[in-house]
Amino acid sequence: MALLTPLVEYRAFSSPSVSLSSGDPALVGLFGGSASNSAQIVNADTALAISTVFACVNRKAKTLAMIPLEVQQNLENGGQQPAPYHRLYWQLRYKPNRWQTSYDYRVMIHGHVQLRGNGYSRIIPSPGRGINELIPLHPDRVWPFIVTPSGVIQFMYETSPPPPAGSKLYYQHFPINGETEVFPETDILHIRGFSVNGIVGMGVIKKLMRESIGLAMATEEQGARLFSNGAQIGKVFKHPNSLSDAAYDRLKKELSTATQGVGNAHKTLILEDGMSIEKTTLTMEEAQFLETRKYQVEDICSFLDVPLILINRSGDKNQTFASSQEIIAMFINHQMYPDFVNWEQVLNKDLLYESEKREYEFKFDFDALLRADQKGRGEYLLKRFQTGSMSPDEIRVYEGEVPTGTPEGKKYYLQSGMMPIDMAAQAISNNIKGVIDNPKNKIEGDNNEA
Repeated sequence: MALLTPLVEYRAFSSPSVSLSSGDPALVGLFGGSASNSAQIVNADTALAISTVFACVNRKAKTLAMIPLEVQQNLENGGQQPAPYHRLYWQLRYKPNRWQTSYDYRVMIHGHVQLRGNGYSRIIPSPGRGINELIPLHPDRVWPFIVTPSGVIQFMYETSPPPPAGSKLYYQHFPINGETEVFPETDILHIRGFSVNGIVGMGVIKKLMRESIGLAMATEEQGARLFSNGAQIGKVFKHPNSLSDAAYDRLKKELSTATQGVGNAHKTLILEDGMSIEKTTLTMEEAQFLETRKYQVEDICSFLDVPLILINRSGDKNQTFASSQEIIAMFINHQMYPDFVNWEQVLNKDLLYESEKREYEFKFDFDALLRADQKGRGEYLLKRFQTGSMSPDEIRVYEGEVPTGTPEGKKYYLQSGMMPIDMAAQAISNNIKGVIDNPKNKIEGDNNEA
């Protein structure tokens, strides 16, 4: 698929008429960040310096990437089976491009979705109805826009209204080197996060979490500055009269060594000529430093939808192992499963031909989550075996073992006390009929009547 001629000339940087400082909102906005009320510059990159943000994004991205992703073939009887000979099976499962594994690729793209709201990849086609590569594009360098039926070009932002009916979607890419590229939507694989217009995913970090992350960054900076000053709060040195030049020089030298680094935190100061000390800033306890840090961890986890226990934090001191297992199960079912569904549906929409969509679909293999739970996996396989839904050889293949290949290994088994409902009803009817027709019962009945 050839590139389109750029519809819009865009200059990312122009010669400003005035100089901008590093904290200037105009310059910050240009680079995708924004200043919070705590005077911290918050964007997707600076937010990763907060351990809670990194832990949450890393946990969700790795969880999605570790689940095997396969192309499944829909069977006529309603079942599904892996389609290893499909043109996309091995590519999405193992190697989407020349330098990334499937795991690396999905960790990166899902990280983009969480941090910036969008994950973009360019679809490079190959001869024979195949896809040669999926090339990831940095979200900060991709700008979606629409062309309305009347020919109006409108760039789409996170808060833009939905496009008019009949509009065509394009993506403008600003590479590090080279000219601007414009791609039709059929050339881009776009994984979106929460979106108000269906085109651009909302960047949670920049739009919704700016103040929360800014406060977390400010508390970390406050703690770092405290320890860089020897873990001492701000003070004022008072003298009843005037301080001589010699005394001033001695005091200045004393203070310069006593407030540098944590190693000098408890060094004794010798004051000059009846001087006294008064503090001018709040202590950590007075500023509720630790409580603020704890609250910010919980607040960030709420925004990024990750339980505290999964980032090695516990908000409940009475939490037990059983409740932890329930939290993990809830994380998979409620926090991660929507992401799995989102990926599956986008891959089906963008990578499968229309003629393939009834027969094939992308699926995550959730059975892989049982690998680390030997007890749960054993109970699952036992139930499948006892209900005749898995043969011994299928169980061996599931466990990565060589099947026996024997006729017995290929058969399906049921417990001896189990039978289909219609057979059970027939058996009960036969038993009742047998009791009625039993001559002994008839004789006893006649005697009773007599």
